[in-house]
Order: sequence, then C-alpha cells, then structure tokens
Amino acid sequence: MEARAGRLAGKVAIVTGAGQGIGEAIAVAYARERAKVILTGRTLSKLEAVAERIGSDGGTAIPLQAIAGEKADSERTVKRALSEWGRIDALVNNAHTFTDYLPLDDPQMEEHCKVDFQSAFYGSLQLMQACYPHMVAQGGGSIINMGSSYGVRCEPGFLAYAASKEAIRALTKTAAREWGTKNIRVNTILPSALSPKAIWYLEESKTYDLELSKVAMGRFGAPDDIAPTAVFLASDEAGFVTGQTIGVEGGATML
Repeated sequence: MEARAGRLAGKVAIVTGAGQGIGEAIAVAYARERAKVILTGRTLSKLEAVAERIGSDGGTAIPLQAIAGEKADSERTVKRALSEWGRIDALVNNAHTFTDYLPLDDPQMEEHCKVDFQSAFYGSLQLMQACYPHMVAQGGGSIINMGSSYGVRCEPGFLAYAASKEAIRALTKTAAREWGTKNIRVNTILPSALSPKAIWYLEESKTYDLELSKVAMGRFGAPDDIAPTAVFLASDEAGFVTGQTIGVEGGATML
C-alpha cells in the first residue's frame, strides 16, 4: 500500500452519491488522505462495495443508504457521523437525480423541476443545515456542492437540471456570505466526467462528438480528475477559499 500523505488526517467527511462515479472517486481520495468517510446513496450494495474497497486500502468508511432530498435521511446521516466520530469536517453534496431531455413547453416540465430541485437543491440545503451547528461548535468546516456547466450554458432541453444546478450555486454563495465568520467555507465544483450516467446519456442522445467538441482539452474527464480538487477544498490548504465556482471540466466552460 502506498504511503499516505494524510492531508485530511483527523477529518470526518460525508460524501453523497458515493456509490459510483464522481462520488466514489472523491470518497476513495478522501480515505487515502486519511479522512473517515460516511458514504451515502440509493443503493446499499454499491456503497458497501466502495466501503470494502476503501477498507482494503487501509481506510475507514461506513456505507449508509440515504436518499438525497429526504430530510429524515439527511438528519440520520449527520447523526451517524457524529455518533461514530464526533465531528463533521467536510460535506460533499454530490447526489443528484438527473432528469432526461425535455423541451421547455412540455407539460411535464414542472414535474421535472420538482424532481431535480428535491434531490439536488433541497438535498444539499438539508445536509448543510444539519451540519451547520456542529461545524460552528468545532470551529469550522468545508462544504463542497456540485454545480454543472449545463447551468451556466443552459443547453436546450435541460431546464430542470440547469436551474437546480444554478440554484445550488446561489446556495453556495449565500452560505459562504452568512457562514464565513464561523470559518465554514462553501464552494461549488463544476465537474465533467464520464460517470455511468454521463456515458449513458452521451450514448443515448448520440451527442458524444458534439459534447467533446466543446472541451478545450480535447478529452472527457474521468471521476479521478475531479477528486483532487475536492481534496484540496476539504483540506486546510484551502483555508481562505470560499464562495467560489471552480470548473473541473477541461475548459468546456470558462467563467
């Protein structure tokens, strides 16, 4: 096993949507930097597999089935972290239900917006509120929310997804303003990686070449391309970084 740098040694993290893709990569990277990690998601078997992977590498992780946007699950997640390890240093709000392509004038658009906002916006808000008093009591923490370049670019057919992701950026900046004096840092990552859902969408929509043409670096990212930025934002090295949107998507969107 490789020697551990330990940039997150002594820290406790919650990572939602940790059963695959970007969430899994971040959780594994956190554990390798010696953070203890609560893994949440819809499918317990996937979370258990990630926890086993982390454990086999000498890390510490607990799988916990929880649905993003269900307040009782959010509260239960925070209570579990506190009962196990007594603190929460980093929260990564990665889970998001992804609704399919839908034109703006479709009668189902309102329902799509409700689905996306429930999992992404309300799911993030609930966990942030639940973590807040404990981060205040321990002297600070780091919250990392996941936006999307689609929210900035507003691609046709994805209003629900784009609107929920831009709402998350507003949530990030508002929390950064309100909680900064409590030493709670809040930032947004705009990630782009070939997660299982992204691969499915590109194949189903036949837009692989079109989307690739928008990426300045000429390649799609992988989940492991996103994790180092999430590690940095959770670490003490980012102690003066808050309220920021950081694109980790090869230059598809340049703010």
